[in-house]
Parts: sequence; C-alpha cells; structure tokens
Amino acid sequence: MAHWTPARRELLAWLKGNAPSLAELYEGSVALVYESSLPGRIRFVSHAVREIRNRLPDAISGVRAGVGRLDYTSRMDEIASRWRRAGFVAQDSESGSSDSPASSGGDSTPVPTDLFRILQALVQDHEDARERPVEAAIRLFESCAPENRALRETLRPLVVRWLDVTGWFQKKAHDSATVDSELAVEDEFRRHFELFESTLGALVRGFFATVEGLDEILEDANT
Repeated sequence: MAHWTPARRELLAWLKGNAPSLAELYEGSVALVYESSLPGRIRFVSHAVREIRNRLPDAISGVRAGVGRLDYTSRMDEIASRWRRAGFVAQDSESGSSDSPASSGGDSTPVPTDLFRILQALVQDHEDARERPVEAAIRLFESCAPENRALRETLRPLVVRWLDVTGWFQKKAHDSATVDSELAVEDEFRRHFELFESTLGALVRGFFATVEGLDEILEDANT
C-alpha cells in the first residue's frame, strides 16, 4: 500500500522491537487514517496517540514514573466513610440544604485531623503518580538517544512541539457528544497525524541529535 512509506515501516519496526502493544496501536491508526472512513475514527486514533505519548517513556526508559496507578475507588470509599462519621453529608441536589457542619455558615469548617491526613495523602499520591508531561517527553527523548542529555535545552522546542501535537489528539480522545466531522476536517486530521509521525520518527532515527536536525523538524511543523 502506497501510504506505507519506508519511514512508516521503519517507525513500525522500531515500535515492534521496543513496545509491541504500542506498535499495534500505531499500525491500526495508520489504517484508520489512510484506509478507512470508519465512524468515530478520529476519536479512535486520538486515543491511540494519547496512549503512545503516555506509555512510550516507560517502555523505552524501563523506568516507571511515579507510584503507579492509584486505586481511587477504594481511597474515596474510605474518605466517604470517614466523611460521614465526622458528621459531613452530601448536599441535597434539589433543595440545596445540608445537615453537615459545613452548613452552619462562616468562611471555614473544622475537619478532623485523621480525615485531613487521609485527604492530604491522597492529594500527595495523586501528584506523585502524575509525571509532568515535559519531564516524560524529555525522559523519552533522552532514553532513545543518550547523547541528547547534553542537548536538553536545545531539545526544549521539540519537546513543546511533541506535547502540542499529541495534545491536539489528547483533547479528542474521549467522547464529548461531538461527531468526527465537527472535531476536525480531513486535511487537518491527516496533517496532525503526519506531524506526530515525523516527530516520533525523528526520535527513532536520532535525527534531532544536532541543532540542524532540530531546526528542520520545527520548520516542517510550522508549515
């Protein structure tokens, strides 16, 4: 198939060798972009790009950032139980009334120390589990080409570009009661996907190990 260019085959082979599950997402995305008019395809591809952006740093570096996935359901169940025991209740959505201590007025409400500490711990674990996008992107780029550690500041514009283009897809990854034709026109959709590919492909080839290579990628992105 004509759309499976040498550059795409190279990128797919690299992904298969380093992150097979993400390789499947990439291969399927190419098929959806160039071979299909499947309803919902923009959201399907957007979800795949989001997963590649989020999972590839761990796959390549071999280091899992943060403390892993939090069990929010269990943690919130515990907080809800202690919340009720402390005398706090949910506000009535219809009447707007509440019998909790917070309904007595004033600018502050005393919270029991044990409940405060549980809330504080959840907030801290949430922060620890979420690696900053810039940090994750830099970790990915440096893991693919260790020599890039000496070019961290030089790479920053490319990091921003990577986050911008993957962020475009990230915003479209979940259903928002908007159909594909309202999310993007075909040319815009393909242009963003090709920019995603070119940036990731440059990463694979170590193309931005020089300032000249970086400049070329950024020029392509701005055209």
